[in-house]
Amino acid sequence: MNSELDTTLLSFDECEALKARMQLLGKIAAIGEWIHRFTDDEITWSDYLHDFYELNHQLSPSNLLCDTQLYQGDEAIKMQLLLERVTINKVTLSDEFKINMPDGRIKWHRTTIHPINNQQGKLLGLYGLLQNTTDRKQKEANNEKRYALFRHIFDRLPSELVVLNNAGQYLYANQSAIQSKLNCSTLADHQHSELNDQLNELGNWVMELKQGDVIEDCLQNKKVVTFEEKVNDTNGLDRTILRNLYPLLDQKGEVEFLIGHGVDISARKQSELELQRMAIVAEKTNGIVMVTDPDRKITWVNNSFEQILGYRAEEIIGIDPADFLQGPETSQQTIRDIAESLKASGTFSGEILNYTKSGKQIWLYLNIAAVYDDQGKLLNYVAVENDITVIKLAEQHHQKVMERERELNQFKTQFINLASHQFRAPLATIRSSIDLLDLKLKSIHLDNAFQAFFAKHKAIIDEETTRMTELMENILDIGRIDEGKIELFKKNLPFKKFMDDFVQSNHEPGGEYRKLDYHFGTSDKIISIDEILLRNVLRNIVSNAYKYSQGKPAPELKVNFEKNAYWITIKDYGIGVPDKDQPYLFESFFRASNARIFPGSGLGLMIAKKLIALHGGNIHFSSKVGAGCCVTIHLPA
Repeated sequence: MNSELDTTLLSFDECEALKARMQLLGKIAAIGEWIHRFTDDEITWSDYLHDFYELNHQLSPSNLLCDTQLYQGDEAIKMQLLLERVTINKVTLSDEFKINMPDGRIKWHRTTIHPINNQQGKLLGLYGLLQNTTDRKQKEANNEKRYALFRHIFDRLPSELVVLNNAGQYLYANQSAIQSKLNCSTLADHQHSELNDQLNELGNWVMELKQGDVIEDCLQNKKVVTFEEKVNDTNGLDRTILRNLYPLLDQKGEVEFLIGHGVDISARKQSELELQRMAIVAEKTNGIVMVTDPDRKITWVNNSFEQILGYRAEEIIGIDPADFLQGPETSQQTIRDIAESLKASGTFSGEILNYTKSGKQIWLYLNIAAVYDDQGKLLNYVAVENDITVIKLAEQHHQKVMERERELNQFKTQFINLASHQFRAPLATIRSSIDLLDLKLKSIHLDNAFQAFFAKHKAIIDEETTRMTELMENILDIGRIDEGKIELFKKNLPFKKFMDDFVQSNHEPGGEYRKLDYHFGTSDKIISIDEILLRNVLRNIVSNAYKYSQGKPAPELKVNFEKNAYWITIKDYGIGVPDKDQPYLFESFFRASNARIFPGSGLGLMIAKKLIALHGGNIHFSSKVGAGCCVTIHLPA
């Protein structure tokens, strides 16, 4: 439709010009009108309605609902009800509506419908005014988004944030402020109630006793008021809140609103109290106590610091202790460890070499801990240091003694190896010489008495050289074990067959020629062992059982399996071992006090224990004098 305005003098007041002016005004004001005459069912739209609905034809309100999809769902029902109420009640009514354009856009409008009545009150038609409110609704939506964003941010703050009027009444409170009030009162947690209802129930942000003074001070002086408030929460715990009240001034410089900010400083106050208590204790302790700020500058030291290190407090306050306590021999690695540990966990425990004011070295054991406030902010480092110089000097002395002992042991091992090798050749020569004499004597005729005499002493020489050879071999074995030169040559063997073969070949070599009372009390398993070394271990223990139980029942050998290990028990009924000797049985060259009439070197059990340890096992021993001995070998499968 043509809405151009003709402003010539002759035509300005004509009807068409007036109509054009109204259409132009409607576009500028975003207002359209429509008339629906019931008598002839005539519909008249202003130009702006065509622009708003984006339709080329005119429709009655009813047809607009039925023939288009502009009004959907509840919006269509709401428009239909508005038309019916105006028509039935013949009163002017208005409401706001949302329409959906075909391309997905949303428009809003407020429509006011007037009934058109004749003088008799008969309804002749309807007159509607539509105002486009899309821009306003969009601004409201944008404002609501911004408000929701700010509210989301404010509600996530860990501290209280409130807005009060100049009478101290709530206009806004974030969740921390609401929760703080709920925690300190008997109010229920109205999590889903309206915000205004919550604010009305929260009472005053400031305690009753301080309410008037604090607000009056802020209003009159128009300056920030800061104060601490002690409260008791519903759990009976005392809490301290640091509050700040800020005046917000209008253009005239008058206080329009009050902004309140509160932080729970209970943890910080507790830390301060603990530091005060600690300071009292620290003054009475013999150890060094030092407090630094987050930059590790000293803020306080106790008397022991001055007495032990020689520095007066006024000399070192505000200085990093590393600047004057560390010296040329202080470990740089320890310094790095302290820094890394404090950064990672806020704590450090360990020792460090420092220097006193006189330059004397002093070893200190440090315990450093960081102190944080309730917001997680670092407040201080507290270090408790103990002088361990005497302990360190003793350790160094002990280390020198141990080093000297290692050198002596090494010399002893070398000497034993040398001596053992030097003895083996003469012993072999003696044995071969005796054998040659024996052959020579058998080839000549000597009287029987001399032959008996020679045979007797030859047997003694044989026995003693054999014992000396075994002793040398045992000593060499000990040296090889101590030096780690014994290697296990393990094989996978059925353990029952190994034990059966051992028992079969190990009868008592003389005397009664007893046999072992043998019982293999478990299923056979394949086990990885060095059969030669394990056979030597068993032979040593079994030979002891025969040797020390002469004239008694035969020794017992039993095998069981438990907890993934074989348990080999060798028990005899011989002389036993006195209690006082038992702790030393596995030491080199030790022999029980009641066993010295029997031949032996005192090395067999020690070697057996070491060889079993190489297999990952152990040997246990129990005995009672006159009742025999029981040796148990634990051998992992």
